[in-house]
Amino acid sequence: MKLSVVSSVLLSASSAFAFDYVIGVGKDERTGRKGMGFDPSSIHPSAGDTIVFEFRSGDHSAVQSSFASPCAGIDGGFNSGVQTVGDDLEVDAPGLPQIRLLVNDTQPLWFFDEAAGLCRDGAVFSVNPTQEQSPGVFVENAKNSPETPAPSDSDSEDSGSPDESAGGDGPAPTSDDSEGAALRVVAGMIWLGVLAPAFML
Repeated sequence: MKLSVVSSVLLSASSAFAFDYVIGVGKDERTGRKGMGFDPSSIHPSAGDTIVFEFRSGDHSAVQSSFASPCAGIDGGFNSGVQTVGDDLEVDAPGLPQIRLLVNDTQPLWFFDEAAGLCRDGAVFSVNPTQEQSPGVFVENAKNSPETPAPSDSDSEDSGSPDESAGGDGPAPTSDDSEGAALRVVAGMIWLGVLAPAFML
């Protein structure tokens, strides 16, 4: 009986600590207005967290790439497909299209907005970057990328579902993640508050 109670508490607690990172695609992180890029342009999620790509006005996409080639999609990588949103909607209007991506581990992941054709202008997004593979160097790599043609209708079909998962294959991150660390500390404190009473049963 005690084991089943503890198991139930553990399952409930682990799902309660997952975090959704809402990323505005086609939202300028400097101004908070409609524009180029991703807002925020870099995050440090943990395994089990979810990236929620939320699309703003215009034609936008979130396509997985690599650190060395930021403006070229990788075979078999995540691709949201082109998401078209009317220009008459407010930047944070309710009901904007969303596609969710489950984070499987803490390896670095790299994305760009292929549909907008602005990768070389910095429309890139990094997940769990490291000190060696930093967001700044990723943006520089994008600026120095060869020009890529705009996606055709056949290239931009939605290859993903509203819920997918991804993991990386690069080195483990070494950068400081104060926001993520704070979330994990709070989660750890709640964890102790939930589990300690369960073990005393």
